[in-house]
Parts: sequence; C-alpha cells; structure tokens
Amino acid sequence: MYLNRYNRTVGINKKSEINYWKYTGIGGVLALSITTEGLFSALQQEKSAGELMPLQHDFYAQAQVFLSSLKKDQTPDGTRALDNTEKILATLKNRRKQKILLYIAYNKPLPAPVPAEDEVLYNKIFAVMNKTDGGIKVSRMRITSDVPEVLTSKGKKIGPFKQGEIIEVMDNEDADFIIKNRIGEATAQ
Repeated sequence: MYLNRYNRTVGINKKSEINYWKYTGIGGVLALSITTEGLFSALQQEKSAGELMPLQHDFYAQAQVFLSSLKKDQTPDGTRALDNTEKILATLKNRRKQKILLYIAYNKPLPAPVPAEDEVLYNKIFAVMNKTDGGIKVSRMRITSDVPEVLTSKGKKIGPFKQGEIIEVMDNEDADFIIKNRIGEATAQ
C-alpha cells in the first residue's frame, strides 16, 4: 500500500509496480515507478548529478517490496530480472553512500527528502567524524609542583614530575586529572 499524489491509498497493481513521488530540485513532483527500469533511471540520475538526489523517505523499503515480488517469479526471465534489479539497487546504494561521505567531508546538510537509511548512515558517520570527548584537549602542560608517581582514578600511572617541567600529554583523561588535581596547567603550543 502507498499514497498516490492525491493522498489516496492505492494497492500494488498486477505488475507489482509501486509508484512513488520524487521531489525534484526545482520543487516539482515527478512520478517514477519502482520497476527495474525506474531504478535504472534513478541510478542514471544519481550518476549524472553531482549532488545527492532527493528520494522518498521509504524508498529502500518500497524497493525491497518490489524485489520480493520479483523473487516470486521463478522463470529464467524472472531470475534475470531479479539479478539485474538487485545489481542496480546495490549500485545506487553505493553511489549514494559515496555522496553521503562527500556531504560529511564538506559539512553539508542532506537534501530533503532522503531515505531513512541514508539519513541514519549520515548521522552515524557524522557523529563519529565530529566526535568530541568533552574533555580538555591539551597536548602540552607545565607542572606546577613536584609530584611523585601518581595513580589516576582509571588506574593509570603518571609522573613523577618536577616543578616547572613541560610535558606532552596525549590522553585527555590524563590532562583532566592533572588540571583538576592542580598538578599542572595548560600551556600554549
């Protein structure tokens, strides 16, 4: 079941084609059916466009419904159509993944609408790439007092240090521990 352009619920027709409405960059609405030819057309548009083409939020789910309908046809032509459609869909997904990585690299937001799977992928990779530990990011510190070897709360040994010594700290937790316990202070690079 899906909604047509008049927001009326419509079932899958005899040819197992599922129509969906794709928003174009100029605000118009194009009708494109999820068939092998429709997926090929979407792939060609994705290849020719430099930007990520907007697709309906449930595009991949509808494509899977179409693939499952193709799996029911056990004839040689049916299996060939299934293989071709799976390859086209896999190529389309891979092309979109590449573009999503470019969007993340250039810190661009995704166009709307995009499939839910693309949005989840974008958000997960974006979160990993822009991960902040929340700690202090200091690499050089000046020790403010003489300190013997100390055990941090995580069980890690740091020290011994002499007053006035400049040290390189590679771990944010160690830097936090040194500053909070007034063992040292951050210095300019």
